[in-house]
Amino acid sequence: MTDPISNETLLESAERLCETYREAATERLRDGDVAVVDAAERWTAFVRHHHGAVFDAADRAADAAVLEDRAADAPTERTVFLDVLAANFAVSRLRRAVESAFDADCRSSPPPDCVDVNADFTTAFDAVHRLVRDDFDDESAARLARLESAEPVILDSLEPTAVGHLYERIVSRRARLSLGEYYTPRGLAELALPADCAGETVLDPACGAGVFLAAAVDRKRMALSDLTPRETLDRITSTVVGVDLNPVAVRCARLAYLLTLTPLLAAVDSPTVELPVYLGDSLGLGGESAVPARTASPTTDLRADVLVGNPPWLTWERLSERARSRWREHHIDRLDLLPRRGAERLLGHANDDLSVPFVWVCIERYLEEGGRAAFVLKRDLRSGPAGRLLRQLRVGDRPLSLRRVEDFGALAPFGDQVRAAAALYEFTADADTEFPVSFRTWRARSDPDAPAPPAFDSLDAMHRTLDTETTGLVPVDVDDPAGSWVRVDAERAALGPCAHEIRHGLKDDAKAVFTVDDRLVSALELDHLYPYLRSKHVVKFGLFGHDRHLVPQRRTNEENESELARDAPRTYDYLANHRETLDGRASTWFDGGPFYNLFGLGPYTWADYKVVWCRLGFKPHFVVVSTVDDPELGEKTVVPGDHCMFVATDDRREAHFLCGLLNSAPYQRCLRELGGEGKASLSKAAVSKLYLPEWRDTPLFRRIADCSERAHEIVPGHVDVSKREYNRTTIPELEVVTGELDRAVERLLAERDDNS
Repeated sequence: MTDPISNETLLESAERLCETYREAATERLRDGDVAVVDAAERWTAFVRHHHGAVFDAADRAADAAVLEDRAADAPTERTVFLDVLAANFAVSRLRRAVESAFDADCRSSPPPDCVDVNADFTTAFDAVHRLVRDDFDDESAARLARLESAEPVILDSLEPTAVGHLYERIVSRRARLSLGEYYTPRGLAELALPADCAGETVLDPACGAGVFLAAAVDRKRMALSDLTPRETLDRITSTVVGVDLNPVAVRCARLAYLLTLTPLLAAVDSPTVELPVYLGDSLGLGGESAVPARTASPTTDLRADVLVGNPPWLTWERLSERARSRWREHHIDRLDLLPRRGAERLLGHANDDLSVPFVWVCIERYLEEGGRAAFVLKRDLRSGPAGRLLRQLRVGDRPLSLRRVEDFGALAPFGDQVRAAAALYEFTADADTEFPVSFRTWRARSDPDAPAPPAFDSLDAMHRTLDTETTGLVPVDVDDPAGSWVRVDAERAALGPCAHEIRHGLKDDAKAVFTVDDRLVSALELDHLYPYLRSKHVVKFGLFGHDRHLVPQRRTNEENESELARDAPRTYDYLANHRETLDGRASTWFDGGPFYNLFGLGPYTWADYKVVWCRLGFKPHFVVVSTVDDPELGEKTVVPGDHCMFVATDDRREAHFLCGLLNSAPYQRCLRELGGEGKASLSKAAVSKLYLPEWRDTPLFRRIADCSERAHEIVPGHVDVSKREYNRTTIPELEVVTGELDRAVERLLAERDDNS
């Protein structure tokens, strides 16, 4: 006799069913079952349209064994499809259990006219579900029957957030990241909602697994306790609305919504409920259906007093050309959402993803006059070129008042496995921003007696396990409020005009081709092999080794194919043998030039001296590089790599002066405020805000350069340990030099202030 469902959690039961389901579906897919193949093709078309060919690299490397091995290094379209299919099955069965337990008739209305209907592949999924259920053995069939007949008291205890957790347990982390799926914890959703939203319409235009909807339903249910359960049901389902273009996400959100309503369902006899979670495209781009895209309009038949959510964090480059074309036709030019073009955009001088454009379009289309919007976005939008659209605080003709920023610093609100640096931004439409803007930083408690590790399960849990500090945000330049913002208490002494051009390191998008190992060195001519820097090599005032790289050009787009074939035939033949890989590089960085074209090359690459740093993450380590005496290559110019930025100069003293400034305490403190701890904290935009004057042969300039040169002499004697160990090491003689350097830089900045 099998145990009743009450003796194992619903999630455990659902997850075990998914394992059985996936095995059966895998077998049918391998055998070419028409229904499963059709479902796979429909899902793949959806993914490629909305996310691009995100799994292509893995699919090219995959073989039949991948279907047997869920722990494969990289997810493929087939393995992810099978996971999503299994998750969809579990969610649909849980919804059936809720409807049965509460004798509820839960319906899904068609979306409003302003929401373009999206292709629904779940009909094809349901056809597979019916087939796979027939493959269950007696034990699995009994487990499914127990799940679908769970008691109301058990279902009532199931938290709505469990729906997203179930999906995350079934679909691999790497697959979810490839699809841009960062499911929001309940605490952030509660933080986003205004306390007084009982009488307001709340819309999440990219609702995912429905956590914002569930939080809004709970808040309204508590506020409307004076109404009858039926009246409360009607009020909530007419004022809490979600939209998503992913049919599986919509099913998850509808289930989460339904689970939040169970106290009301239990109090109403045989309730009929219209769940306002719509499958469609909030942006009005036409989706994938045959329905033509409607003309974009700031006024729609769905209006909200409050917009909330966590929009998709997808890059523009990842979209299909069809999707990009629709964005351009309907929103990009009209709202000036990607104002930069060409090389500037490629270098990051525009939005690095579509989250802010998504929010801006939804504000225009759905937000009532004077309405409020609160969205989880990247925390580093307060500085750098990628955040300028947000900092303009205007959607078309509508001004936005930024009311608060909730910054989560180095915390991981999406879980330790998703290190996405996030912040919550709240706006009021149709009003101007008044600086300073409230800026609250959330941090892990430093108290060793803190009751628990950081928790985001609820807003109460956040307040219980985290410390906060509130200050204000202001523009660096009062005449350019859309420029970078810093805290009102930030270090500003190092801000000022930058007299130097900041360059991007070499980019190839084909590491396997251009990286040169010991074996390959002997197979190629040495003329085009160079020492190459990655982020792991750079520390303050020193290098931890280098790689070797093939650099077959002197500058980007150089048409030197005939010369290369003549003067370095082995190198040319090697590149020609990898032509398919090189031609397959998707980025427009490599448009033009020969098939092995590289980006980020020019006369500056070959300058005598370069001040180099890594632009990703926040490690403000600057070093002067020139040449390296490589045992195989001889003495050659060092080439900064893809994640590097640098300033080029032919003057050794100028290079060390700049490096001394950048590694000094006043500049490091300023960079922490400008760059924060986001993905591109040390971007060109951040560093170019610093006072970096041209070299002048004055005693103070010489003193700063001298300190840098002395530091560069000290560091190489301490690089015989790991970089991590080195960063924890105190070098007394280096501390003496950096102390002298800090005093010299502080004096330089003080004299500059006196002169101004």
